[in-house]
Order: sequence, then structure tokens, then C-alpha cells
Amino acid sequence: MNPVKQLELADGVVFNSIYDNRFKTMKLMTNIFLPLNEETASVNALLCYVLVRCCKKYPDMIKMSRKLGSLYGAEVNGTVSKMGDMQCLKIDIGGLSDKYAINGEKISAELSALLCEVVFNPKVENKKFFENEMLQEKRQILDMIDSDFNDKRVYAFQRLTEIMCEDEVYGLKWCGTKEQLEAVTPERLYVAWENMLKTAHFEITFVGESNPDNAAEVIKNSFKEIKREPVDLSTDVVYSVFGVKDVVEEMDVAQSKLEIGFRTACAEPEPETVAARLMCVILGGTASSKLFNNVREKKSLCYYCMSRFYRLKGIMVVESGVETANIEAAKKAILAEIEDMKNGNISDFEINSAKLAIVNSTLGVTDTVTGLANWYSSQVMDASVDTPEQACEKIQAVTKEEIVNAAKKLLLDTIFVLKAGE
Repeated sequence: MNPVKQLELADGVVFNSIYDNRFKTMKLMTNIFLPLNEETASVNALLCYVLVRCCKKYPDMIKMSRKLGSLYGAEVNGTVSKMGDMQCLKIDIGGLSDKYAINGEKISAELSALLCEVVFNPKVENKKFFENEMLQEKRQILDMIDSDFNDKRVYAFQRLTEIMCEDEVYGLKWCGTKEQLEAVTPERLYVAWENMLKTAHFEITFVGESNPDNAAEVIKNSFKEIKREPVDLSTDVVYSVFGVKDVVEEMDVAQSKLEIGFRTACAEPEPETVAARLMCVILGGTASSKLFNNVREKKSLCYYCMSRFYRLKGIMVVESGVETANIEAAKKAILAEIEDMKNGNISDFEINSAKLAIVNSTLGVTDTVTGLANWYSSQVMDASVDTPEQACEKIQAVTKEEIVNAAKKLLLDTIFVLKAGE
């Protein structure tokens, strides 16, 4: 039985509640989906971080902190990410379950009301946000951008994505560019906030032992006066490749990076994504994978070698750190392992080890309210909403033939090398 109860509070506003009495805390997570595009990526990302700083009722960080402290040390956080071709603004609040409040306070109702204050009643004046708060959050995001550049493993992956998806919005960074971020004004930030309330798809997830009805009612009332025109949740998936992009970029780094991107010819909500995920883990997802054992350990061609599958976009990426002299040899060895899989050279041990690894990591999400909230909110674009247990059953049911077929569908798209300079 699926424990998720879904309720549509408004057009494009879905409220998911999951009852779980194992925790002394609760989590209310709001995932706000907007189309990722060049014009709005920076302003939307900045908006998320500005919103969680303070609100009209608690107009500075000191007052907000005092309010959170009065709710037994509650926390409110904001993060931004890409989910397929959508930009996801995540604002969540967590705190003590109602039954553990000393004086019988309805903490869930208080937290729900505070979340609505943050989202619907920000600190604004004359249709613009306050510049001081905006500038502080700008600096934080600019620091994140610099941090990504300084981490060459992250930088190499971002460059692969930009090159591979140069004609797709997926090639954009989650926060846009430095120049776009610098150009955001308090007035434009206000317009972005109004657009968010009007057009975004809201996926709200409540996890814990408290009664979710209070939260649902508070949020529903907040949307009553808003005329909604929600966007569709969609992602463009590329199923064919016309020529391989091969890009080399030199930089003064100690270790070269080799990034190889593939199109998997399947993506959510297609059922083949389950086999594609397992195939990716067998290739380079664990310490018992082909890339780790054969390319890294036996041939000693790289410092690390792993693969990741992005199921919403239908992309698989192989990442490795190599000595400059070993770039070509590592590339050939990685592609040879994939050809091996296409030819059916996959052992039962490799399949069972990969299945066990996925099952262990999947069941691990049930250990925290945050893990559960993230699990269910991440399935908004899937064919169905599965429990972790149901997802594990699907993985266990995948056959060797399905894994081989998933490997056969792989299409080499882009090779990017961040080469250590002479």
C-alpha cells in the first residue's frame, strides 16, 4: 500500500502527505518548478535564497531566528537545482512533531503558517525587494559559482553538460551566469516572485506524525486569491546522435579530467529507465563495477572512474581523473567496457552487487524525514509514485537481457577533456 495521500489544493498545487510515527520531527517541503531558461535562471535562483532570509512578519534574520527558536529550534532552508529541463526552487521547513511540544502547541500549524509567510508575504516595498538582502544573497551565489570553478571535477562536468546540450536548456547552469546574476535588480526580483506564484508548479510534501490537515488548509487559503496559470512539467529528450563532439580544454591543473557523455535513448516516465539505471551502476556505480575494477584497479589508468545516470534527461556520464599521458588509453578502456556490456559480458555477481547497492541506498532514504520528503517529491515527473520498497522490487525484477538492451541503446555524444597544461 502506498502511504502517500495526494490532494490538489489549487491548479498546479499538489499536497502530498506521508504519515510516519518513527520520528520526533516533521518536514514540510515545497518544490517549486519553473521552466529553466537563460532569461530567468539567475533571477529565480536568487529569489529562492532571498525568500528564506526573512519575510514581512519577521523582517530581518534576527527576528526570523527568534521565531524559529521559539518553535523548538525549527529550521527553514532554500536550495536550487535542475530537474530535467525544469528549475526547482526548494523551500522547506522542519521542526518538532506536535505530540512532543511541552505545552501542547500545534507546531505543524505554526510551521505551515511560517512557510506561507516566507513564500507569500516576503519583505517588499513599492513592488521591489530590499537591495541589501538581495546583494548579500547575490554574493553567496557568486561564491558558489567560484567554488564550482575551483573544483575542477565539478567544472569539467559542467563543461561537458554545456557542450553536450548546447542547443538545449539543460546545458544551462542552475543559477545562470555571473553576468546575468549581477544584472538582477530589486524590481526584477519582485516580478519574478509574482510570476512564480502565478505560473510555477508547486509540489508540497508533508512527512511526519503530525496531522497534515492544518498545513494543507493554511496553504490552500494562501492560494485562494492567486489566479493560477501553471506551467507544464516537461523535458526534451534526445534519442539520436549525429556525430561525436570531441573538445579539449587546457588549464593549469595537476590532474586531467576525462568526461564522456552518452544518450541513453530513454528517460522518465519510460519503464526502460529502471534497466538503464541498473546498467549504469554495473558499469561504474560501485566498488564492484567494471570501471572501478578493470579501468582503475587492474589497468591503473585513472585516479577515479565512475558513471552517473540522469533519468529525467536520458543522459549517462562517465567521469574520470587521469594523468595526461593516460587520457587516450583511459578513453579506449572505458569505451571497451561499454562494448563488453553490449556483447552481454555481464556476470551474475556484477548484477547482484549492483542490485544490492541500489536497494541499500534506496531503503536508506527512509531513515530521515528529509530523505522521505526528497524521495517522494523527486518523483513528480515519473510515471507513478513508488515507495522505496516498490522501487526496490522493480530493480530486483530487471533481467540480464534488459540490462544488455539498455547498454546497446547507449549513443556516444560528447567527449570533454580538461587537460593539464605543460
